[in-house]
Order: sequence, then structure tokens, then C-alpha cells
Amino acid sequence: MSSDEEIGELRVVYDFIAQAKFKKAFASATKVLDQRSPPSPEAEEEDPLRELFLFVVTKYADQLEQEGKIEQVFEIIEQGLEYFPEHPELLNETGVRLQRYGRSLEASICFERVLLQDSRYLKAYQNLQNTKCELVERWHFRMLNDVVRNAAFRAAIESQIANGYNEVLDIGTGTGLLSMYALQCEGIRKAAACDGSEIMVQIARDVFGANGLSDRICLFQSFSQDLKIGERFSLIVTETLDSGAFGEGILETLIHAKKHLLLPEGKIIPAKVTLHVSGYQSRALTASNILINESFIEDFSLPSNCLLSKEGTKCYDAEDIGRIQANDDFEFVTDTVAAMEVDFNDLDCLMRYQEGTEEGQVELTCLDDGLLLDGFVVWFDLQLDEKQVISTDPTTSTCWNQAIFRLNQRLPVAKDQRLKLTLSCKDGALSIAHNLNSVDNQISVDEHVLEFLNDTEYYTSLIEATETTTLDDMEKILDLSLFPYAGLKLLKEGKARMLFCLDQAEDLVEFIANQNDIPMGSIMLVSSMQEIFLLNDYTLDLIILQPVDVFGQINSEHFCLYQSLLVKLKPIGTVVPCTLELHGSAIESEWIVKCSRVENQELEQFQIDKYLASLETENHLDLGPFSYRNLSEPKKLADIQFDGKLHETALELSLSEPTEAARVHAILYHYQIGFSPERPLLGTDRPQSFAKRSAFIIPKSTFQGAAGDEPTASDKQIEQLYITVLQNHGVIKCDIASIGQ
Repeated sequence: MSSDEEIGELRVVYDFIAQAKFKKAFASATKVLDQRSPPSPEAEEEDPLRELFLFVVTKYADQLEQEGKIEQVFEIIEQGLEYFPEHPELLNETGVRLQRYGRSLEASICFERVLLQDSRYLKAYQNLQNTKCELVERWHFRMLNDVVRNAAFRAAIESQIANGYNEVLDIGTGTGLLSMYALQCEGIRKAAACDGSEIMVQIARDVFGANGLSDRICLFQSFSQDLKIGERFSLIVTETLDSGAFGEGILETLIHAKKHLLLPEGKIIPAKVTLHVSGYQSRALTASNILINESFIEDFSLPSNCLLSKEGTKCYDAEDIGRIQANDDFEFVTDTVAAMEVDFNDLDCLMRYQEGTEEGQVELTCLDDGLLLDGFVVWFDLQLDEKQVISTDPTTSTCWNQAIFRLNQRLPVAKDQRLKLTLSCKDGALSIAHNLNSVDNQISVDEHVLEFLNDTEYYTSLIEATETTTLDDMEKILDLSLFPYAGLKLLKEGKARMLFCLDQAEDLVEFIANQNDIPMGSIMLVSSMQEIFLLNDYTLDLIILQPVDVFGQINSEHFCLYQSLLVKLKPIGTVVPCTLELHGSAIESEWIVKCSRVENQELEQFQIDKYLASLETENHLDLGPFSYRNLSEPKKLADIQFDGKLHETALELSLSEPTEAARVHAILYHYQIGFSPERPLLGTDRPQSFAKRSAFIIPKSTFQGAAGDEPTASDKQIEQLYITVLQNHGVIKCDIASIGQ
């Protein structure tokens, strides 16, 4: 095909794009690619058809996805990769779609392929981190590092096998640890294990092989209810308990196991679970459930407790109460009562609780006057056998969190006041029934929106910035906040005539508009950022950005599109916030290490750490209160650039005193937000910040060989860290470049 013919064909592609006929655009683009000579590697990088083809593939895939033709989505993406097999954007896009449809293992391979080509392509780096968390959730590392839990299970397994229960089935084997304990016992006759997760079965298979035990155990990728093995076992071992004990389906699992997999006189580990309940008060937990920001309530003339999290009182959340208590934001309001006891070795008992015919009736007594009841916390004692017991009591340090049941109001209580509750686990769902919730009309919103609304300091700073840095008479404003309260306030006060905002909280926007006589005709809800680009240039008087999300990440979509948004801003228009800085310090924290990698000598002997290493992550997001020690003073690490380009910053971080390299565990970071040049910066490291802190995890291998040719021993004293901060596509990555001694 000549260059003139190619130009003619490309015009056809552009015409189909203009008509949103992406199927035909795709066919025309592939026709051009099929008939042209392959470009050289140098020319391929600047090939205009390369980027046009990526755009067509993406739009056609979106169209097919909307039509529910998921298989065809991946077919056309695979075609695209045949033409440009190492196209980073197309590979990354493929991974995103695979992850969206639960194909996380394949997605991770796509992201790794991108990073092999370009380690600085941070969009793929962030996607890979997120995918690893889906493949192996972070609690799995805490569980494996829980030496008390592991020792108790090991002792119980050894005891039962010694008593003759020597045919073992490990249900939900994970990495195979409990099976390894069984296989090391003298007298074991046979062993089998199963797990529903493809990645966990793959890891367990590798672990068994590395320990020379593959021929001594049958491993199945299957849920136990789907096993078709035609044999029974004298001992079933399982640790399929969540923070509320029953959330992973242990009742249903054990009912089936008792009927089909366990010998009549067989035993189950664990043997019994006892649940405890208590009332609590905590602003941090309440801030994600109901509206408690008095400034917001007053500005928008709203009744208190009119907003409720969509999660509301329908289920429970898992929270680490010990960490929240350490931040002085959790208080027990009532005594603690044992509410329910389930015998896992009693089939009738299992069925009564599963069917809901047996419940736990309890009465709690309030401890003092002047307290607020925000909800109930539940934890359990797990009796493995006659001797071994594990407790998830908040005062103990276990891998389990506690189950939190929130009220939809903050309820004042009096000393010795009695509260009646009923705990049940019908169909394996732990629930608490009571008459303490408000029955007023309420509107349900996303819990992250509530956290944003309840950040009083952020609310005050943003409102003051928009009131002092903008004109009194604005025609159009764009508010991209998690909830556009600043834009709504400007409409209410008559300082603006039209608000553009995302439709992510449409019901709440409409509710507040109606409550405050704001005409909905002055509000334009858009479903995506792309719709904003349909506005004429130089249209907007004010753009309000959401620079950081609730998990402590840069809001990369807003940053990547920032330069394009500026085109829509009038010459005298304003952007709020105007600056963003990354601040951080080096920390020592055993807690964060145990959440990030295997730090257990026993597991290292089993080589479990080796097979989990590839699934360790380098960034721990959404950090609430946790125990750590600062090894350096907090310092500005970088100015965040409002674009999608690559930026690199190098700096030195001096430690407060000489420290062993092995004790430098992470860089704890947060942001300082500048709403206007005249106002002081507002940090996200505040206790009530909607945006949580995060940490760059320092891998164990970092300090090996970091000081030159000589490997650096883990006990070597260091005084400085030389770090690099990369920004690309609105994503941040921090690395240790070298150390100073």
C-alpha cells in the first residue's frame, strides 16, 4: 500500500470514529495494518497509526463491554496485540479488563510484561500492586506470621493424630501450612487438601514439592462441597473463619463435611467457637457510617443523622480495634457478654445455627453516664481441642480483626442502662437484632463519601478557599470532589449559576439541592471525565479537583487530564487546590512488615516465603492507626506535578540516629494540600482525615549490596537513605537508591 493509499484509508477510519462506528473503524484500521510494510522498531514508536489503533481498540472494546459481549472484548484485544505485541498501553489496558472480570492472574502477567519493557511505566506498576492484593489478600501474610495461631493449630493437629485420628483433610489449605504440620506427624496414614483459589493451590503445590511431600498428599483445586473423592477422613482441619467467625461459610462447609467427608467418629479442628459482644464508642468508625460534621449540617440546613452509609446496618465490617484504641479513639460503652457458642463437632448444633432456629439472647449493661453508643463489636474464642484456645479479643495480638456492627445514630446512654440484643447466624451470616436504630427517613450514600463529608478541617479549608479566591459572579464551575459540596454552596449563595459534577453521588446531590432550594436545572451531572471535554474552551470560572483519594493515593485520572481541563478554564479562572506535596519519614514497624511479607522462621524452613515473595507488594495503602517508630523527621519528598508525565526527584533522608538496616521497614507518607497561596497547607496525616496515610514498603533485599560491591549485613548501622521519587501517569513510586553509613 502506497503512502497516499494509506492516508486515504486512515481518513475512512477517522470518519467511522466520528460516527462512533468503532467496529467498522477497527476493520478499516486492521486492513491498513495488514497491507503495510512492518515499520522499523525506531519508527514504530512514532507511528501515528499505532496510537490511532489503540484508541479504536479501546473504544470498540468499551462498546462490546456495554453490550455484554465480553468474550469478543478479549478477542479484539488479542488481535490488537498481534499487531503491536509489546504496546505498553494496550498491554496495560488488557490487564485492566482481565482484572475487572476476575482474571487477576492473567492480568498480573500483562502488567509484568509492561514493566519488563519500562520499569517507569507506573500505571502498570500500580495496577500490578492492586492485582497482587487481589490474588493474595494482605491478611494472609498476617495470618502466616501469627506464631501463636500457628503453634496452637500445630499442637492440636499433633495431638489428634497421636490419638489415632490420622487420616487428614485440610479444607481451605491456602499455602498448605496446616497440611505440612500434619505430614510431619508420626503415624499419619493419608492426607488430602483442597482450596478454591487457583493461585493458592499453585503455591501449595510448589510448597509440597519443595519439601519432598508431593507424593504424600492429594491436592485439589476445589471447594470441599464440590469434592468427588469417594472416601472419608478421621480428622478435618480448617481455618476458614473471618472476623465474624462464620463469614467464609464455615457452617455450610462443616455440615457438608460431617455428612460426606468425615468418618462417623471423626474429629474436626477447630472444635468450638464462642462469640463475645460489647458496645463501643468511636468517632473514627462512626465517620464512615453517618453524617456528624456539624459545619456541613449547618451550611446545608440538614437534619442530623439524615445520611447513612449504604453498608449501614446490613452487615459488619472488619476492624482492628487494638490499633484504633492505640489512637485513643475507641471506648467500650458496655460490659462484655458471651453471646453464642457453636460446637463444630455437633451436626445438630451446626444445622440449628445455619437454619436460624438457635440464636443468642444477651443483655448488655452500660458502664457510665455521658457516653455515646455507636455500635457493637464482636470477637471470638476458638477452641481447637481440649487444650488449645485462640482468642481474637482486641487486647490480644492476633491476625484476626474484630467484627463491627454500626448503629445508624449516635445514641446517648446512661449508667446501668440495659440493652437487649439477639445474635444469629442464619445461612452463615452473623447478624445482631435490636431496637436501637433510628427509624427516621434517611438517604443511603457510599461510606467513602461520608468519610469525605465528615472531614471537618478539609471541608472548612475547601469552602474558605473557594469563597476567597473566586469571583462573586461565576457562570460555570466544575467540582470533581468526591462530593461537590463547595460547588453546591456557591450555587446556594448565588455566587455561581451552573455546576458541573460527576454523578457518583447523584441521589445525595438531588437530596441536598431539594433541601436547600437549589434548582436541579442549575446542576449538570456527568458520568465520566470525557463528557467534560465536550464543553467549549474557556467556559469555566472555577475547577475544584480531588487531588487524593480515600486510600491515600493520588487521584491519577484527575492529574493526567489536568492540562486538558485547563483549556476549559477562563483566563481569569481558578483551580482549587493549587498545590500538592508528598511528605514522608522512615519508620520501623513490625506490624507493617507482618502485613506485607512472610517474617516467620518456621515458614522460611518450609520455603513458603519463597513462593509468596512474588506476591509481596511495595505499597501499603489505607493505613489507619498502627504501631510504628519514626526513624527520621517527616520531610517533603516531592512536589506533585499536575500532569501525567514522568518526573523524578532525588533526595537524602537523614535518620535521627544510626540504625540497623534491617530495622528500616518503610517510608510512611502523606500529603500536604495547598488550597490557595494565602492559606497554610493542610496535611492528610490528621486523625480525622478522610484520606488515609500510606507506606512504601522497603523490600528485605534492598540493603543487600546497596553500598557497593560489598553486601551490606542486615545489622550494619546506617545514617542516611538516598531515595528517588518517581511520578508517572499520576502514580508515585519511592525507591531506596543507596545508603550512607
